[in-house]
Amino acid sequence: MKKRQYNPQLALVYYFRAPTRYNFSPFAIQRNKLYVEILVSGAASYEGKVYRRGTVFCHTQGDMTLHDFPKNQPYRVLLLLFENYNRRKWNLPHIGQWRHLASLDSFVHDALEDFYLKTDSDLLSEYLFTSLRQNLLTVPDMTTDRRAELSREIFVVRDKLEHLDEDINWEEFSLIRAGYSPIYLRALFKAQFNISPYQYRLRYRIQTACRLLAESTLTIREISGETRFRNLETFYRAFKKQTGMTPAQYRQKNSLHS
Repeated sequence: MKKRQYNPQLALVYYFRAPTRYNFSPFAIQRNKLYVEILVSGAASYEGKVYRRGTVFCHTQGDMTLHDFPKNQPYRVLLLLFENYNRRKWNLPHIGQWRHLASLDSFVHDALEDFYLKTDSDLLSEYLFTSLRQNLLTVPDMTTDRRAELSREIFVVRDKLEHLDEDINWEEFSLIRAGYSPIYLRALFKAQFNISPYQYRLRYRIQTACRLLAESTLTIREISGETRFRNLETFYRAFKKQTGMTPAQYRQKNSLHS
């Protein structure tokens, strides 16, 4: 199944801390771009008013970015830059509020981690932009029965995730194997397990690799294949990032056959 292009398209994710010892200037947003600033902490002054944590600024053509803040309260924001933005089609408010503040820090973490881990750009664009819209625009709540049904179904999805190849087409898995849109599935999964499907799948495979390194006599290359990594280099890099050790170091420390 061919992945569809999502519009608008994510171009940048960045965490910005306002400097305290020098002035900096705002800049105007160019045509067909959406520049989102989500206040994570501190306070920002904008057009004569003071805004705090959870405020979302959706800057479009001609709008000026944040640059001012009350004395001794420099702000921190998550910046999201989208290209190919059609203001008439999407019509997001210029200034709004993140509806579910308890999820904000988790959203910030996911956005930064997945962007710099080079998660599929189309799917990440869809996840971030849809999450933004869902928090800024009013959406109906699910019934209690439907919420319970989805909770049961998401455990089935989790079990399926544990046995997939690394080169999975996430859209195909979501729509065909799980029966949900990619963004909806990700939101459900994150709400249930407090981790993205991508990170869950990676963590499960690394845990499996740890068990095989400790309990089996398979070679490291064979374990890389058993845990469905694309190649040995990818396996080494992911394993060390998760455990702080190379596979060989982990085996030497934990092997039951030594």
